[in-house]
Amino acid sequence: MTPRIRGVAAALATIACLAPAAAHSQTAPSSAGASGNAAAASRTWIVIGGTSTTLRGDCQEECAAHGTGAYLHSGSVLAIAGVRVNRQMDAGVEVSWVPATSKAGDDIRSTFLLAVAQFRPWESRGFFLKGGMGMVLVRNFIYDGTGTLPPITSKALGLTYGAGWTFRYNDRLGLQLFGAQHMAALGDFQTGGMTVENVVGNFWSIGAAIVIR
Repeated sequence: MTPRIRGVAAALATIACLAPAAAHSQTAPSSAGASGNAAAASRTWIVIGGTSTTLRGDCQEECAAHGTGAYLHSGSVLAIAGVRVNRQMDAGVEVSWVPATSKAGDDIRSTFLLAVAQFRPWESRGFFLKGGMGMVLVRNFIYDGTGTLPPITSKALGLTYGAGWTFRYNDRLGLQLFGAQHMAALGDFQTGGMTVENVVGNFWSIGAAIVIR
């Protein structure tokens, strides 16, 4: 039984037993549920967090012959600003910045700007699914370690999907733990007289974030 339901039940019992004491008896449940009620009435959805991220470049066919990129490990930060659509869904804009360093010591920078939606299949549980699409800006991205393709600086299609768990999802301030994958579809590139097709940057993350409503 949730705190809100327990508070309502206690209030009704008090009124039934002793009407003059009803106002005093309802004070504690009302105060305890104030934060949850205010969060439920709010349409704000703000998420601020950080992740541990592993990234790697890949492509369609040439990578099978030349090898995919090395796994690089980094941290990243993300922020989401949006609105509560209903009690189970939120929608907004996510900005995620992933700084990394290649094996050769070069800086790699990736910035995702995505429209995202987050959905809780069960209203009474914190489990959620998230997906989104938008744009990614990459600088000095390296898809392999062979030198076949020089570092890429480009705009690309960005995608993300993930899942996680939100604690205190009905309160003003909550916490969520999650896992996600971001992808940067960098497209085809010409190099050395050949075409490298469907170059993709993959970013796998696990992290934590504060949720404000």
